[in-house]
Amino acid sequence: MGQLKIIGAGYGRTGTLSLCRALDILGYSCHHMEKMLLDDTQDPALFQEAYQSNSKPDWDHMFRGYDAAVDWPAAAFWEDLMKQYPDAKVILTVRDPELWYKSVGNTIQDWPMEDSSAWPDKMMRSRKMARAIVKEGELKLYADKQAMIEQFKQHIAYVCATVPRDRLLVFEPSQGWEPICNFLGVDPPPGVPYPHLNKGTLFKERLIQVRDKLREQLNKA
Repeated sequence: MGQLKIIGAGYGRTGTLSLCRALDILGYSCHHMEKMLLDDTQDPALFQEAYQSNSKPDWDHMFRGYDAAVDWPAAAFWEDLMKQYPDAKVILTVRDPELWYKSVGNTIQDWPMEDSSAWPDKMMRSRKMARAIVKEGELKLYADKQAMIEQFKQHIAYVCATVPRDRLLVFEPSQGWEPICNFLGVDPPPGVPYPHLNKGTLFKERLIQVRDKLREQLNKA
């Protein structure tokens, strides 16, 4: 793997983890910020360097083991990835802008990681990458609500104007399996509801669960 077949262009907090799980169910191997934390082949520094420099990244290497990628950090590079993988399809997850802004404030803007001694080094390196790409990058206007929401809307409009229509699906999680499966040319999994994960109210709890899983991995190594 390493040749992406699906690229997620939607911002975080638009249902990206649910989409990632859905793609896994359909047989893909999907890259996501949360998965990065638990994958010891992933180097957060490579994504940070790609975002902050003009060098050409080795995308095949950075996404090795995956054939789909949604959420940040991948979403920050959607346009480059679309050019790198011209046969890949693009899924743009969307959400009501006001609800999206509120969700970001309750989650991404408030990672519970103040005490660095309580968190594995891999998570701290991932947090550093996420701060550079997300908080100080894609969401740097967050303090100005009107400007941030306008950027969110403009991002959606730009993706829709840039991606060829036959390569793009604009998707809301409430739509369930049908649009995704039609877009990808696959059958919906029988008897399996579309996943709805990572609700904002459970964000901190989920992050702590990931931390504990990572600790278990490190203890077994």
